[in-house]
Amino acid sequence: MGIKQNHLPFARVFVTTILLALLAPLSWSSDKDETIEALRAQLDALSARLEQLEAEQQKTEMSVQSLSANSTKATAKTKSTDRIKMNADLRYRFESIDVEGAPDRLRNRVRARVGIKADINENTLLGFELASGSDDPVSTNQTLGDNFSSKGVNIDLAYVRFRPTGQDLDIYAGKFKNTLQRVGGNGLIWDGDLRPEGIGVKYGRGNLFINGLGTWIDESKSGNDILLLGAQTGISVPAFESSKLIAGLGYYEYTGFKKPTDAASGADNVAGNRLTADGRYVSDFELIEAFAELKFPTSLGKATVYADYVQNLGAKDNDTGYVFGTKLKVSDWSLGWAYQDIEADAVYGVLTDSDFGGGGTDAKGHKLSTSYAFNKKVKVGGTLFLNDRNVDFGTEQDYTRFMLDLSVKY
Repeated sequence: MGIKQNHLPFARVFVTTILLALLAPLSWSSDKDETIEALRAQLDALSARLEQLEAEQQKTEMSVQSLSANSTKATAKTKSTDRIKMNADLRYRFESIDVEGAPDRLRNRVRARVGIKADINENTLLGFELASGSDDPVSTNQTLGDNFSSKGVNIDLAYVRFRPTGQDLDIYAGKFKNTLQRVGGNGLIWDGDLRPEGIGVKYGRGNLFINGLGTWIDESKSGNDILLLGAQTGISVPAFESSKLIAGLGYYEYTGFKKPTDAASGADNVAGNRLTADGRYVSDFELIEAFAELKFPTSLGKATVYADYVQNLGAKDNDTGYVFGTKLKVSDWSLGWAYQDIEADAVYGVLTDSDFGGGGTDAKGHKLSTSYAFNKKVKVGGTLFLNDRNVDFGTEQDYTRFMLDLSVKY
């Protein structure tokens, strides 16, 4: 086993030559016949042994090559698997809604999502996610009931992300998570579940960041498309010891909203936005935004304060909205409070927070929240909305909404 294969033929020749040399003089003597025959038998046995060693050596090398090939395949398979990441989460929600002048409503809802991300190469990522719910652009919640009927599943994310210049620039194409900054996670302009469709850009270098969107609100084969075009620019800098300040400006323009909407003739509004008698929006939507967020440590835990302001330059009145709030994280607990006021035509109401004031614009009031994390995967939380809606137009109503959540993620 210790003789290498390429040495075996040489060894056989060498041994044969030596034995023949020893046998040569003996062959002249008839008295040594028995000795010669014995030596020849030994030579035959030795040759057979060398052939056996050669066969075993070939077998061993074939086994080593097979193991090496299998190891290479396993390594390649492992690397391929490492490039794929899966995620899943489930939120079970109990919800109580109390609207002045209307019956109280109690309901149970779920939000289920499962997704996959795959690194195609160092510059390209593919993302895909399915979620529960309906075709609502700002909610993937599914209300339980209706005789245990099957629930719908929709495409929530389907995009490709390019990084052409390394880590500074991300370009998204398809249906993706909002690339625009939302300080404090607020929903003044955009609900957190909104998934834009088109092109998104995120750029950051040093303390500067720039975000952009070029997306379709509605594609029409008989008229102009409705688009959302927007951009933000801002800074993210240390403000003082162990703190971080984010501040910036944004501009967003919706095109094509002067054509009739799907609202019924004579309707007053859609998601709080005012309509004319023939179902057209009263105003255009050209929004400017100013926002700021400060994160800093306290003796209790990590604190965040934030503010966001928006004005619709396309409206003549009822054109502003703002929110300011604070969050505090103490160990496994999180606490939050915010006050928001959003006038009827301050933003495009279909895409704003779907929970505050029942969704849409023309509402103001408080939002209080708390949560406790059992671990990184399981969390419980509660949110209370104390709002007034139809403040600018219609009959003003008190609106109270309480949500109790159990969230589990993979």
